[in-house]
Amino acid sequence: MSASRFRRATKNHSVRIIHTDDSETSGFVPVPHGMDFAGVLTQAQGFLNFQTEDGEWSFIQVGSIKRITNLEKEDRDEEESWTAAEKARVERERQNAAKREAERRAAAEAEANKPKSTFRTAEEYDALEILGLKSKATRDEIAAAYRKLVKLYHPDRLRGLGVSQRKIDFAADRLTEINSAYRTLMAALKAA
Repeated sequence: MSASRFRRATKNHSVRIIHTDDSETSGFVPVPHGMDFAGVLTQAQGFLNFQTEDGEWSFIQVGSIKRITNLEKEDRDEEESWTAAEKARVERERQNAAKREAERRAAAEAEANKPKSTFRTAEEYDALEILGLKSKATRDEIAAAYRKLVKLYHPDRLRGLGVSQRKIDFAADRLTEINSAYRTLMAALKAA
């Protein structure tokens, strides 16, 4: 974190430090927003970040501190010390959380409103497989798949292409399956 960002994300608490040799130092201890002064002191590992009254930054060894007195009022409302940027960040996080919740609800509602499969029998599932469709196929998807396969396997078209009789016979058998599958699926949709 850069020094300027560190200073913006903290509040300087005015303190008086009495060292183990009974000397006294006054200055400021930076306290990050969201923490209290006591939390900073307990989390200091060996050294305490310190700014003298002259504005010079240094570190004070925690072991050399006999007593430290916070000259700031701890009970001051934390909201007053927030900068406009911090308030904006908190508001963005709240809005993002609300947006994620709305998206989650919309996805759950869409899942609940998904069309249920109208096909239930093995014959209907076989028909879907013949046409190359999924179990939640719509009437339009069935019709489109049917037209595509009829164009592909129609014997008259194959004769015009000069295909062998054996392949034409295979295509005729396959077309019979396709027609049967189409009728089965359309009957199931009509019954639903």
